[in-house]
Amino acid sequence: MHIMLIMLFAVAAEPAVPAEKAAGYQAAVRTCLDNLIEHGQDRYGPVHTPMWMSVIDVRTNEAPQHPEVYDSEIRTEGRQHRRNPGGCDVWDHQPALRAAYALSELTGDKKYGDAADAFAKSFMERAQLPHGLLSWGSHIYYDAYTDKPAGDSMAGRVGPHEILVALPVWDRLWALNPDVVRQEIEAFWEWHVVDKQTGRHNRHDDKSLGCDFAFSGGEIACAQAFLYSKTGDAQYLERARTVAEYHWNARNRETNLAPDAPGLTDRYDGHHCFTTVPGPHASLLLKCFEYTGDPWFKETALAHIKAYLKYGWDDSAGRWWGMVALDGKPVPQEEKGADYDAYKPTGYVDIWTTSMFSYEFPVAAAQTALYAHGLTGDADALEAARNWARNIRAELPPKQGRRWADEMRAVMPDLDREGDSNAENYGRAISFFLRLHPVTRDPGDLETAIGIADQAMARLYENGWFKGHPRKPFYETADNVGYLLYALLELSAYPKMLAPNL
Repeated sequence: MHIMLIMLFAVAAEPAVPAEKAAGYQAAVRTCLDNLIEHGQDRYGPVHTPMWMSVIDVRTNEAPQHPEVYDSEIRTEGRQHRRNPGGCDVWDHQPALRAAYALSELTGDKKYGDAADAFAKSFMERAQLPHGLLSWGSHIYYDAYTDKPAGDSMAGRVGPHEILVALPVWDRLWALNPDVVRQEIEAFWEWHVVDKQTGRHNRHDDKSLGCDFAFSGGEIACAQAFLYSKTGDAQYLERARTVAEYHWNARNRETNLAPDAPGLTDRYDGHHCFTTVPGPHASLLLKCFEYTGDPWFKETALAHIKAYLKYGWDDSAGRWWGMVALDGKPVPQEEKGADYDAYKPTGYVDIWTTSMFSYEFPVAAAQTALYAHGLTGDADALEAARNWARNIRAELPPKQGRRWADEMRAVMPDLDREGDSNAENYGRAISFFLRLHPVTRDPGDLETAIGIADQAMARLYENGWFKGHPRKPFYETADNVGYLLYALLELSAYPKMLAPNL
């Protein structure tokens, strides 16, 4: 009887988000998704579809064909097609799809999951390119005004195809159209993997040598691992291992630090490790482990995280380095260079990142360390997560990051107000501290998650929408609003845990 009372008390005492706040978070997400379904679908051009537009003006509920620029030249690294202007991109909407599915599961209202399914199904039917790949990713999208694939161009065709960073909802896409998903993943291997023996790949689909970034390699490996989980065909497991081993085999054998892009021997990303490796790349390897059960993926992801913990963490400063040479030496702060050198993440990490991709994924690396600990119980992964918490907490609240502050101030006057950061930074930080709380049992972690969420509500919620940045009037996938939607749902459901917000 005494034991039973203790157990009942433990359940009753489980920390939770205050009910009124939890209800408010969920209601705001629900309203935003209601707006996305009612006003944000493709009602442009001759053919209307249930696809969700990528840039929506929260003042008018319209998706302009040529949205105002604001910070987009900086956020997209000068590549306006990454915004998908006047169009739809189911890849960039992956976090928002996950939020829609989660809201249906939490509320029992199928409306949101059904709308996500309709979007994804329509996209897979209408946005295929001639060689079998989908018109999604960081260069191409579906133009709702012209009803055809659009975006960047390469060799006289729409392209290139390039997918980065997001953990896709492959299971959901497979349930809707397994033939298209299988064709897409097969085409990854055909068009992106240049050397089928070594796993050397190219972020672009031109069958030529190019940028073999860690986060694009992780996407290719993860997709092959997913296909193995659905078919049981060992060739897909072998392909996943081959691509992941390409980066692992390029490591410094004494430090275990792997370069971001091993093939770029004449560039700094070919000789240095960034948070792209213990962040997005390692998270995708952990997903490979979940799909396949092959412990090699888990062990390799942990090795990447441990190596960066050993050489990338400065305990005396309580900060992580943004860039570490393969011999373990961190790169101190340098003046911003010209051209591609402008993206070198020298000095300590910039927690509140500005650009979409580049080489800095600090909060994603924090989430990945925690994800690894949850899967494996590894003490070093937890130490890395705690160190990330220390670094992030010291730089709260979310704000404009330092690397692109001058450029951002030039296009956004009065930028330095507290809270001037993009929706992805808010969402990832909320999720990280929320998921850290049940591990540490430190009330401060939950309080931090709630504090960041409250600031996001105050700074980004307008007219029933979540904006991508406090200083502009757009719901925008380039700002990854979906990560924030999902994080707020995680808070509303806590202590029930949802899948990682990666």
